[in-house]
This record gives sequence, structure tokens and C-alpha cells, in this order.
Amino acid sequence: MSAAAAANTASVKPPSAERKQFTELQQKYIDTTQKLKQSHSQFQQKSVEKQRALLTAKELSVSTNEDDETTTNLYKPIGRGFVLRSREQIERELAQTVKKAEKMMDDCQNQRTFLEGKIEELERNLRELLHGNEGLQRELHEAGLLGGGGMM
Repeated sequence: MSAAAAANTASVKPPSAERKQFTELQQKYIDTTQKLKQSHSQFQQKSVEKQRALLTAKELSVSTNEDDETTTNLYKPIGRGFVLRSREQIERELAQTVKKAEKMMDDCQNQRTFLEGKIEELERNLRELLHGNEGLQRELHEAGLLGGGGMM
């Protein structure tokens, strides 16, 4: 083996155990952040769904007072078509939609609280790993995984 080849193999050293731990923590942080964004998106969707159902129910109740129930045909949209439904069926379905949306919103809020706590814990673990470990900071900075001079 030539001196140049030996120098290249010496400079390409396997990642340290601390670097592996940093990479694992970083990946968990990224995954948890993505889950948090997804939970927030689901919460927003259910909020819109709930609001739409409430507004529809409100308009339906207003039209009940103004119109004779027997003469008004109500249709439920299904895909590109519409199906004739009774007022009671539509009101029941709207109430169910609101209940389901509220339950999902509560679930999303609980998940959000859990994930925010997990993110804080992962951030704390990453800071503890890097704090006072200049060798790891230098190694991560050289690998392009840590910016800003490598100091936290």
C-alpha cells in the first residue's frame, strides 16, 4: 500500500459511538417533528370539517323555520352525484360528523402535547451530548452535520 493510500484510509475513520448516537437522536427528532406537523394538519382538517357541518346544520335549521318540511327536497352529495335524504337523516349525519371531528381533534391535541414533550426531551439529549464534547462537535462540523463553528 502506498503512503497516499494509507493516508486516505487513515483520514476515513469509522464514525464514533457518540456520532452514531447523535445521528440516531437527530433522526428521532426529524421523525417526531414530521409526526407533529402531520398531527397539526389533521387537527386543521377536522376543524374545517366540524365547522362545515355546524354551518350546514345551522342553515338547515333556519330553512326549517322558513319552509314547509314536506315540500323541501334535501340531497346529500356523494362523489359527483346527489342522493335524496330525509331531513332527519341529514341532521343525524351532521351531528355524527361533528362528534367524530371533535373526538379526532381531542386525539390530535393529546398527540401534539405528547410529541412536543418528546421533542423537548430529544433537544435536551442532543444538547447534553454536544455540551463539553469538542471532539464530537469538531467531527460533526467536519462532516457538515453541525453548523456555526460547532459550538453550542
